This record gives sequence, C-alpha cells and structure tokens, in this order.
Amino acid sequence: MKLNKKTGSPFWWYDFYFEGKRHRGSTGEKTRAAAGTVAAATLTRLTEGSTITKRGYKAPILREFATRFLTWSQNSSTIKPNTQRYYKYGWRLLSMTILAQMPIDQITAEQIDIMKFRRPVIDRRTRKETGELTGCSRAYTNQALRTLKVMLGKAREWKVLTEQTSFTIPEAPGRKLLINDTAELALERELGNSSSRSKMRYRAWLITMIMQDTGMRPSEVFEIRLENLLWAERRIWIPSGKTAKSRRFVGMTERMHQLLSSWCHGSEGPGWLFPSNSKTGHLMSIAGSFQAARDRAGLDGRLVPYSARHTYATYAVRATGNLFAVRDQMGHVDIKSMDPYQHQETEELVVALNKRNSGRGALSSVGHTFGHTNRLEASKTA
Repeated sequence: MKLNKKTGSPFWWYDFYFEGKRHRGSTGEKTRAAAGTVAAATLTRLTEGSTITKRGYKAPILREFATRFLTWSQNSSTIKPNTQRYYKYGWRLLSMTILAQMPIDQITAEQIDIMKFRRPVIDRRTRKETGELTGCSRAYTNQALRTLKVMLGKAREWKVLTEQTSFTIPEAPGRKLLINDTAELALERELGNSSSRSKMRYRAWLITMIMQDTGMRPSEVFEIRLENLLWAERRIWIPSGKTAKSRRFVGMTERMHQLLSSWCHGSEGPGWLFPSNSKTGHLMSIAGSFQAARDRAGLDGRLVPYSARHTYATYAVRATGNLFAVRDQMGHVDIKSMDPYQHQETEELVVALNKRNSGRGALSSVGHTFGHTNRLEASKTA
C-alpha cells in the first residue's frame, strides 16, 4: 500500500490494488501515521464487502457534527420542545465519552456496545451540579444511544456519511412493567383518594389514569387542551404528536368522563387541561409525584408513569385481539410496534389447550393405553 502527497494538497493519499482493481483517494489526514490508519480502515471495509467513495475532505468528528445537528434540532419546526431537550441532554452524555472525539465514519457498533456513559450529579436541594459524575442508568444510556442514532441518520441524509453504523438499543427497564390491580389501588390510595392530598398529587393520579385508559403518551396527556375534550362524543382529539399517526381521536372511559368533568368544573376552554408555570404553559412531568407515591406504597422501583401506557396496550390486545385498533388508538405507525404489548402468559396458553382437549377423552384414553402397552412390551422383551 502506497501513501503519497499530491502537489498543492496538504493531505496524504492512498494508492493500492484490491482484487485487481486500483483504489486511490485522499485520507483527509496531514500526518503519515494517521493517513496509514485511514488507509488500513479503507482496505478493511473492502475486505468486508463494503464500498468506499473517494473524497477530498476529512469526515468531521462527532463533536463538530453535533453543532450542526443541535442547531437543526433547535430550529426545526417539526421537532417538539421535549424532543429538542431530549437530544440536547443526549448529546451532553455523548460529549463526555471518547465517541465525541472520533470521526463519525469511524464509529463502530462494537465501540458503541461497550461504551459506558456517565452523567453529572445534581444536588436535589440546590438543583445545581456538584461537579461529580456517576454511572448512567439504562434509561439515560438509551437517551444517549437514541440521540447518536438520530445524529448518524442525519449525517447520512445530509451526505456527510456514505454508510450509517447499525447498532441495537437495549430496552430500558420499566416500560414492560405493568400496573396491576394491586399497584393501581396503591397509587390511587396515595394520590387520588384523600381530599387532604395536594392538587399536585391528585393531578399525577389523574394523568396516570388517563394513560392507562387511553394508551396516550405522557407528553400527549400533558398537552391536552380543554377545547379538545369532546364531552358529548366521549372522545379526546389529539391534534399532533410524535408520529404521523399521532393526529387522532381517543375514547373516553366512564371513569375518565366523571373525573375529568369534576376536574374541569364545567370549563370548556380555551386553555390547557393541566396548566403550569413552565415556558410551554402546560405541565411537563409527573415523575416526582409518581415516584414518591410509588415509594410510599412499597411498589416496584421500576414502575414509571409510562408503565400506564404499556398496561393499556397489553390489556387492550388481550381483551380484543385487535392489534390494528389498538395500534391506531396509541398512535403507532407500524404494527410491529405492538409486539412488546403481546404478553401471552404460559398459563393462558395451557388453559386454552386444556379447554380444547377437555372433550377428547378418547384420545387421552388411547394415549394412556399406548403408554401402558409400551411398558408391558418393554418388560416382556427384557
């Protein structure tokens, strides 16, 4: 493999043959050592069956590309404020890893898989950083990984990358955990039953109940407007959301109708159902109230508000078997998104098969006789 410099170019160029074909191109590096690394990586891609493209520029490091990505994210009219904040903090976690200093075309799935993320420790009393770092939970790790996946996708869309690294994001704990009857009663006792409870706690219960009865995303519940509560039709109109299917109607159960009627006191808007002093004008989270109630009730620490949406989907699929209707109610685009909600317990399958077999006594008798006969024949042979 040859490395050389062309007149007028500050970069080293590679020149080699692979399977009878000559490959030449700029490494985008100004030192011979770094150029050798790029040239070797290029040859490796060819041996793995990938294609290479000639380019006279150096792929930006992730930190450099992040500036363009965040600028786009913050100014995009199609990205909601919650998502903008999500990407911003996701990048912050990425910025504290070695990935931030790597050219985006050299980030591999293996490097991503073994990456350990850390985050700043916040003093809960002052709400300021302490200067310490702690290991990230799976939820925070996934936030960084999802942000990275979107960044690399945009890099390819903007033709900064010719190939996007493919990697898997593990599912965060808590999303598959269901709010069973015991947990629901405990949460209602802690948040919704006593008139002495604060409005903040009751509001957390009301939002949890809405998610559990409709399958709405937390952000969709926070952004409900009074004028979109269609009382006569027992429906709620969701004008926008995370996916193309988010614009939809969702049904209002009897308990929702009663509790929301009481909460609204006859007001029909306009305005937010759950107003707050935030910049958006509406509530942004119930995590604190929910966690406190969960801990007081001694419930599983993995239970989170999103569990209510998962509970709705799981129960609705089990009860109706209509994946398409549940998908549309939840605002999913792809039917594959419903896979996590199909919790078919072993006991249910056994009960179904036992019910089918209960009227087949003759078959059971034959099976018993056959097994008994086999044992007799075996004893005679012995």
